[in-house]
Amino acid sequence: MPSTGIITWYDVLGVLPDAPREDIRDAWQARTGALQPGPLAGAPPDVLSAADGARQAVQEAWRVLADPAARESYDEEIGFVRPGEGLDPHGPGSWQPSHVVVPDVRGLFYGACLEVAGRVGLHVAPVQLTSHPMPVEGLAVGQTPAPGERVHRDSTLTVQVWHPSEPGRR
Repeated sequence: MPSTGIITWYDVLGVLPDAPREDIRDAWQARTGALQPGPLAGAPPDVLSAADGARQAVQEAWRVLADPAARESYDEEIGFVRPGEGLDPHGPGSWQPSHVVVPDVRGLFYGACLEVAGRVGLHVAPVQLTSHPMPVEGLAVGQTPAPGERVHRDSTLTVQVWHPSEPGRR
């Protein structure tokens, strides 16, 4: 999932790049728990497909971010600058293009979806797919425009969001 350069392993887990290992572990456990068969019981095929992709991404994010050496290498690869190590290349006054490429947010949890879309200058319009959702973060299972399309900055990204149903209310 993060091969685009827009979505990071930190986005997948919903943590900040300077998060301590304990916070990363807690986020990994929460994401893993949400993607277990129980909460997904009765979900339509598109949800199961997005959940499968999310499960793989969550495991890879944990593999990279839990290992200090792999995390340091990854941080260098994505250009993460820790405080005191240099200037942010996207700071005030930096140029922003009028068109952006739509990221693939399918399989991301909703909070990460908002973060990624905001980073490229898109607004998110969620479409809730579950009539009686549990009060947990939803999973993005579909989107319009499609990933890879070029759109104007400040365009709207419509995201179909699925939540597990409250028990007994499917």
